[in-house]
Amino acid sequence: MADKKGRIQELIQRNVSEIILFELKSPLCQYASVNEVRMSKDYSYCKIYVSHLRPEAGDALVSFLNTNAKKIRSLLAQKLSIYKTPELAFYKDEVYEKARHIDQVIEKALASKPKTLKDLEEEKSSGTKKK
Repeated sequence: MADKKGRIQELIQRNVSEIILFELKSPLCQYASVNEVRMSKDYSYCKIYVSHLRPEAGDALVSFLNTNAKKIRSLLAQKLSIYKTPELAFYKDEVYEKARHIDQVIEKALASKPKTLKDLEEEKSSGTKKK
C-alpha cells in the first residue's frame, strides 16, 4: 500500500490482532481474527471488523472487545508511534456468513433444472387442460 492511511490501517490491524490474541487473557479471544480495519479521514476513529472461528461466539466477542476498547487502545498506543491513537470500535464481520449463503443459493440454483420457455408453455397448457 502506497498511501499513508492504508499503511496505518495495516499496522493497526496487525497490532490489534496481536493484542487480542496474546495480551487479553480471555478464552473468548483464542479463536478471534481481525479481518478489516477502516479509519476515518482525520485518523481519529477506527472501525475494526472481527470474526470468531465459532460463528455463535461472534456477538460475545464483539461485546467483550467493545467493553475493553480503552485498554486495547492504550496497549496499541504503546506499540505504535503515531501522533494520535484513534478511538476503537469493534464490529462483527459478517462477510463469511453472507458468502456462505450466496454459495448455498448458487448450489441450489445449479442443482435445479432451469426452465425454458417451452417448459413454461407446457405447464400453462397442461394447467388449462386439467381445469
